[in-house]
Amino acid sequence: MASLTNHCFFIFLLVISSFFFAQAETSPFYSIYSFGDSDSASTSDHLAVVLGLPSLQHYTKEGVEFESGISFMTPGATVMSPFSFIKNGIPAPQQSHRSQISAFMKLFYKDCFSFHDCGRNKVLQKAIVFMDQPGFNDYKHSLLHTKSISEVSKLVPDVVETIKSSIEQLIKDAEAKHFVVSGIIPIGCLPGFRTMFPDNSRKIQCHKGLNLFATLHNDHLWQALEELRLKYPEVEIIYTDYFKGFMAVLHNHAFLGFKTKTLMKVCCGSTGSGPFNFDPLRQCGEKGAVACSDRASHIHWDGYRLTPEASKNMIDTLFSKNGFVFPEFKFSTNHHTAAAERHRSKVYGRFRDGLRHLLELHANNVVDY
Repeated sequence: MASLTNHCFFIFLLVISSFFFAQAETSPFYSIYSFGDSDSASTSDHLAVVLGLPSLQHYTKEGVEFESGISFMTPGATVMSPFSFIKNGIPAPQQSHRSQISAFMKLFYKDCFSFHDCGRNKVLQKAIVFMDQPGFNDYKHSLLHTKSISEVSKLVPDVVETIKSSIEQLIKDAEAKHFVVSGIIPIGCLPGFRTMFPDNSRKIQCHKGLNLFATLHNDHLWQALEELRLKYPEVEIIYTDYFKGFMAVLHNHAFLGFKTKTLMKVCCGSTGSGPFNFDPLRQCGEKGAVACSDRASHIHWDGYRLTPEASKNMIDTLFSKNGFVFPEFKFSTNHHTAAAERHRSKVYGRFRDGLRHLLELHANNVVDY
């Protein structure tokens, strides 16, 4: 029965996806401007495909035109500033989200005395600003520098406040009108973090404490986006639930072409290194690391990134089935949906303190996916 249910879900996904792709041909948007980690840029590229928009050029490309849609993603970019890490006793990362916003504004104002002279604010009103997993690298960087889950959870308010400030800056200074902001995926299912927090249980499991932490971040982010929606009712701010989207791919992996025996293993890693084929001292791209020959059958590319095939399936899932995008991606305001989501955000808020407590209780526990 479970297999039949999963099979029906997959068929439904394909049918609805076909419908959505047909709809995308008449998309009212002209372009996408993306921010995040360039190592996971395949998600923004596939989002452009789903919405029927041009491929993104990187902002460093010579002769890049602002109107065509641009990626400002950089490798390992964090949301918080280097100083924020230093004051928390964590070494400063090399790239930050703030530098991406600065690069955007520099290109926005290029050859203009003000944005009103160039009309680029009008361009932004017909474009999507996409923020892909903002905050993920902040937590990854902190956890890699021997911080515990409970310690890193204290960074969540600052991380989310920085995301909120970045969105507000783009609303005020560039008059952006359409945002798509993603939560983070269940990091307790990633081989790198599972290796960092080992256990003696079965291999096909996700770490409960880390997944609760991801839920805590996503809850805070949802609250912040709701505050922005109320403050700027003319701006469309869409939250995409990467947590649920990833879990849908994980549960339906067989029908999507991902092998069960390599479900938690990395494609690019160190063969024979533990249950996940991942060695933190010999990662993808380093000497001794080897990429698999069947990438399309793997969900995980390395310890912290998904394969392009997994990313595409997740994006398709998000935009082809109700319950993954809030509010629903419509091109006109739905006041009833907005009211329902405001109620939902209040309910979520009641669980925030409980989630913090659960993080303490389950910091070393695992859970079946």
